[in-house]
Amino acid sequence: SRTRFPLNTPIISGGANYRPIPLNAMMNLKPRYFVPNPFGSDGHIRDSEGAFSKKEKAVEDQWIRAHDSEKIKKLREELAKQKKKLEELEDDIEDLEEDINKKQKD
Repeated sequence: SRTRFPLNTPIISGGANYRPIPLNAMMNLKPRYFVPNPFGSDGHIRDSEGAFSKKEKAVEDQWIRAHDSEKIKKLREELAKQKKKLEELEDDIEDLEEDINKKQKD
């Protein structure tokens, strides 16, 4: 049989220390809220000072530059493809216009 336990906790049968939590006890629990540290930020490497944080910032910046350069390279390749496609379409238009002009002269 299925019994209701809060938070879908698994039921472990037996054992001297096993006691299910009553539902009314769970209803009385209050949610915990995050309270920021009044003395500054906690734990972000970029916000700290020292050799390790400078090195970590340099590594992150290097990764960002490499990532951005890869994106720029891909965009330039895509732009070159689009320019080639545009030139082909312009050539097709010119050919069609020449054909129309020849037909009108005849």
